[in-house]
Amino acid sequence: MSLSTLLARRLLFTVGKGGVGRTTVTLALALEAARQGKRVLVIELEGARGLERAYRALAHGRESSRLLGRISYLAVDGKAALEEYLVMIIPVRRLLQTIFDSAVYQYFVAAAPGLKELMTVGKIWFEADRSGSGAEDAPDIVLVDGPATGHSLQYLRMPQAAFEAFPVGLVHREAERVLGLLRDPVATAIVVVSTAEEMPVNETLEIFGGLEGLGLSVGTLVVNQVHDAPCARAPLDLLGGDVGRAGDAPDDILFDEAVRRAREEAGWAGINDVQIGRLQEAVRAPLARLPYLFCEEFGGDHLATLAGVLRAELGREGP
Repeated sequence: MSLSTLLARRLLFTVGKGGVGRTTVTLALALEAARQGKRVLVIELEGARGLERAYRALAHGRESSRLLGRISYLAVDGKAALEEYLVMIIPVRRLLQTIFDSAVYQYFVAAAPGLKELMTVGKIWFEADRSGSGAEDAPDIVLVDGPATGHSLQYLRMPQAAFEAFPVGLVHREAERVLGLLRDPVATAIVVVSTAEEMPVNETLEIFGGLEGLGLSVGTLVVNQVHDAPCARAPLDLLGGDVGRAGDAPDDILFDEAVRRAREEAGWAGINDVQIGRLQEAVRAPLARLPYLFCEEFGGDHLATLAGVLRAELGREGP
């Protein structure tokens, strides 16, 4: 699957273990979609607002700032999504305010299992459905920065649970519409993000099992923070265990430290190769590698660099 084919969808949902770089990948995809001329909506689910902070950092990059006008941001909260939905179906404002102020309503929202997750996915469906409406302010593609693995699967599982729990009625119909979008491989794809280390890879394999059970289509697997060895390990080993240069002249110290760092990178590269091999054996999905970027402060220019790497890794049709 080329990157342009992936971005032809209306909805991309990014999932992965905490700390693997889901937000980074979401915004890199957003930059590439904007570069292709698309209007992009990035959505963050209720949480620490990490996507919002990273989104604002796009304004400080040379290329990313140029594309920022095509990218908009939205935070979706389940309770707010429910209230927005009620406004749509109950036009009497005084009645609405009475409902919102009711202690029974507040208890129901807090206690009803899965309600906020269902309404959150419903709001995402609404925004993605607008992408095919042709409206002037509608996005061409919606990118969702999902929470960590377990919670992401909970969000994605909720429409099916609601569909089965309510065999008739409004909730059943709404859940069926959301399921139709999520399970349509032409409209929706899941982007799974991992790093090439043992624990994240183990969890990534579990994610693929969960997504398969839900009948959802994986668009690509992105392996983030991949180390690239500066040279083969064998020449470094010939330098000896402690490098072996006597003296503490600046040149000696610098040489010793450079060799140590090269060995460390070679070690990480070896670990990454093994874990990427595990993923390639177990997962049938296009795989893209993003490099580990050494920088003091990660920003818009770095995201633009990663967007270019994704383009090269997955290929792209057209100019």
